[in-house]
Amino acid sequence: MAQTILVTGSTSGFGRLTVETLARQGYTVFAGMRAVAGKNAPAAAELRALAEREQLALQSIEIDVTDDTSVEQAIESLVGITSRLDVVVNNAGVSYKGPLEAFTLEQVQQQFETNVFSVLRVNRAVLPHMRKQGSGLLLQIGSIAGRLALPFIGLYAATKFALEGLTESYRYELAPFGIDAAILEPGTYPTPISAKHQNAADTERALLYQAALEEFLAAFYAENRSAMPPDPQEVADAVARVIAQPMGERPLHTVVASVAQRQAPQAINDAVTQETRSFFETLDLPLVTLAPKGEQQEQKK
Repeated sequence: MAQTILVTGSTSGFGRLTVETLARQGYTVFAGMRAVAGKNAPAAAELRALAEREQLALQSIEIDVTDDTSVEQAIESLVGITSRLDVVVNNAGVSYKGPLEAFTLEQVQQQFETNVFSVLRVNRAVLPHMRKQGSGLLLQIGSIAGRLALPFIGLYAATKFALEGLTESYRYELAPFGIDAAILEPGTYPTPISAKHQNAADTERALLYQAALEEFLAAFYAENRSAMPPDPQEVADAVARVIAQPMGERPLHTVVASVAQRQAPQAINDAVTQETRSFFETLDLPLVTLAPKGEQQEQKK
């Protein structure tokens, strides 16, 4: 039986590439998006045409990840169709750029609502179904900015740092139920999220940082504007590889970036993994891991 996968934020960018990639690999894929019959109707129509043309098990599903009722209805509808849900790819997100002091509290709340609270909301809705079937994967789309503190994307980065902590805790807590959690950490890619970013609302304060902001962002996103920009398909392919890996062998963190951007986050991941295990060992804490083939085990490493 083909695994059933829900991908949020599927109208464009990583999400759109991911649903197409997974469907072509034989999965049953639900492309989550808002306003399927409204502003995103063209995207839904394109996916429907693709599914018909290539005979893919791919369909759009209405889901507003910022709304409890919408999320619950979407999950119930999906499970009603397929009787199971094997993987959730939490991809929906927005990007805010600017100096931290120039963001209003309302903007901070909006950024966390979409990038963090929505992940908790979706995962809370799907976990009872995964627990009932004794298997599942929660895959968050993070960022290298969730591993490195950087200027002028600090608010966005804070949400991605939050996803790192949540994913690690999910991994420990859910292992006894046969459910895994992992996070993908993309570098900079030329996708619509960058073009649609929102700026800090307090323009008077933001202006004080303008020169430094422009200099940093120009350097940080230079590869995206190069003659050979990184291909966002790399992220979709990495999602597929993580999903295909057996439980117990799947990495917690996966960096997907150019060589220059990949080295530091990978080094941080390696160090955190080693020190976390040392911390558990020092305090004699049980480290729960997910064993292959659904066999749960409790290890002290």
